[in-house]
Amino acid sequence: RGNFKYSADGALAPNGKIYFAPSCARQALSVNPETRQVLQLGPDLEGPKKYEAGGVLASDGNIFFAPYCASQVLAIDPETESIRLLGPEMSKDSKYQADAVLASNGKIFFAPYCARQVMSIDPATHLVELLGPVLSQEDQFLA
Repeated sequence: RGNFKYSADGALAPNGKIYFAPSCARQALSVNPETRQVLQLGPDLEGPKKYEAGGVLASDGNIFFAPYCASQVLAIDPETESIRLLGPEMSKDSKYQADAVLASNGKIFFAPYCARQVMSIDPATHLVELLGPVLSQEDQFLA
């Protein structure tokens, strides 16, 4: 499991709660700063270093986390406090570690760390796409 339970930056939702994706922990985390209540969310997620990049609050109110060693994108719905895994299953190798950018078109973009392509998430459709040329190992980025 490891010592780094939640290493990625969390995201503040419109409901005032802060949400974190698990790194070596097994479940996502919800923190209510007003009541000091802390809840674990969703099913157990296996493996170490699942999510390392900070979460992004999208215009639809969901929070998205790119996979590092997890196989899919993690989406947290703060309204229902539920989680979903999105997109194609990827290898469990290191992929995305840099924080994302929410673009003016509403899509979220993650630069590859050890992944071979930029990843885009469309919050309106929950479509996950890999974009651009396949990069060599020397063309990886950490922002």
